[in-house]
This record gives sequence, C-alpha cells and structure tokens, in this order.
Amino acid sequence: MNIRHLHRQLAIALFLPLGLTVSTGLAYRLGRSWFNLSKDFGRAMMAIHTGSCLGEWFSCIYMLLLSLAVVVLIASGFRLINPRLLKRGLSSAKRNIRVIHQYGALVLLLPLLISAITGVMYHLSRYWLGLPKERVAILLQIHEGAYLGAALKPLYVLLLGTALLLMFFTGWRMLRQRSA
Repeated sequence: MNIRHLHRQLAIALFLPLGLTVSTGLAYRLGRSWFNLSKDFGRAMMAIHTGSCLGEWFSCIYMLLLSLAVVVLIASGFRLINPRLLKRGLSSAKRNIRVIHQYGALVLLLPLLISAITGVMYHLSRYWLGLPKERVAILLQIHEGAYLGAALKPLYVLLLGTALLLMFFTGWRMLRQRSA
C-alpha cells in the first residue's frame, strides 16, 4: 500500500470521529468561554469529545487510537506535500484545492500534532494512570492553548478547529475530483 492510498483511506475512516471531536471541542471551548453556556452543556460536549459517553474504558482506547491515527495522518500527509506544486501556486481550480490543502497541512502540522498528543496524554494520565488534575494540568493547558492567556485561548481553539475543518473540506473536494 502506498502512502497516498494509506493517507486517503485513513482520512476517510477518521472523517466522522475526528469531525465530532473537532466540532465538540469547538462547541465546548467557545460555548463556555464566549457564550457562558452551562456546565451541563460543557459536560455533554466533553463526553462526545473524549468518547466517554461510551464508557471510561472505551474512551481511553478511543482517544489513544484516534490520536495515533491523527499522528499517522499528519506524517503521511506531510510526506505527500509537493514543493513544486506549492511553488507554482494557484493556476487551476483543481490545483487551488490541492495547494490550499497542502499549505493548510504545513500550517497545522505542529499545532495539531501538539494538540493531539497533549490531549490524549492528559486523558490517559487521568483515567488510566489515575493521576490528579493538578499533576497533569499542564497537558490540558497546552492542548487548549491556555498558555496564550484567557482572552486568546478560545481564539486558538477557533483557529485550529476552523483550519482543521478547512482541511476536511479541501480533502473531501480532492476525493470528489478524483472520483469524477
């Protein structure tokens, strides 16, 4: 199996679970920070975000598998970036989507990798290792960009989530163009 095929199949398989994780993470952070939505709303969003609505044990497995798949998706996508295509720029509709997708991948590489790794490390540390929140709080702070301050944390989540949704959209468009 070549890298392009692996990347495509993994992206298709992750579309729903990763889309739910991104959407509920956005809803939680923006809902709690900007719209003062209830703690019950926050708990419901987190239950979907982490998969804990399906049970604590499954949640840990789900988070671990999802984060490992995201790391493989990032690595395979990074391997597929074509520097010559990026240099040529935007010259056709088909190439526009591919260039946007590749530039998006370059911009998202480090923040998404850090967010995925720290998010799953926090979750596994809390639920598998039983560590108290205070001992692993730094992981959650990094995961949600809290180091930027209270005002910028929701913006960081919004930008990262929106950029990831843009990657979903451009990837979907490339798949449709390929099958047409």
